[in-house]
Amino acid sequence: MATRQIPTFMRKTTPSAENTRCQKCLEKGHWTYECTGKRKYVERESRTKMMNKKLKQQDEDKKLELLAKAEELKKQEKRDKKALVKKEKLAKKKAQMARKKDGKKKKKKKRSDAESSSSSSSSSSSSDSDSDDTDSDNSSSDSDSGSSSSSSSSSSSSSSSSSSSSSESESEVLARKSRKKKKKKKKKTEES
Repeated sequence: MATRQIPTFMRKTTPSAENTRCQKCLEKGHWTYECTGKRKYVERESRTKMMNKKLKQQDEDKKLELLAKAEELKKQEKRDKKALVKKEKLAKKKAQMARKKDGKKKKKKKRSDAESSSSSSSSSSSSDSDSDDTDSDNSSSDSDSGSSSSSSSSSSSSSSSSSSSSSESESEVLARKSRKKKKKKKKKTEES
């Protein structure tokens, strides 16, 4: 009779005891039923302790996230404040530049007006100074209606006086201004 060979996938292989770990003494090299050693106690954490650790860790993580968000918000507020301050500074600078440009344009106009008035006869310049006196009277009467209107009219009278004062000396201009101020003060004291 011929012996039949069993295919390799059907053969039962017995694993060697060298690689197995004993469940009683937790050592390698023998099966549990062959063990002659004492049972070892492995201390493990309970599931509730493990769960409590995870919960504490999650709480700490949430707190850290909240702190990080709070710090981020503070930083954002600081950035916003800085941006607002920069915008305000830029707006002020632009306003100053616009004022300077307007002032330069007015000076150019005043110079051109002064050149044209200096080329005209001296009688026209004296009539301009007479009109300045009437403007100052008008501006003092306008002060009854309000301080803002008086300031605007006084600025207009000062601009017209400065255009005619190119031919006059500075001392005359200063004297005229001081007289105007005295008149305004008298009227204010009379009103009150």
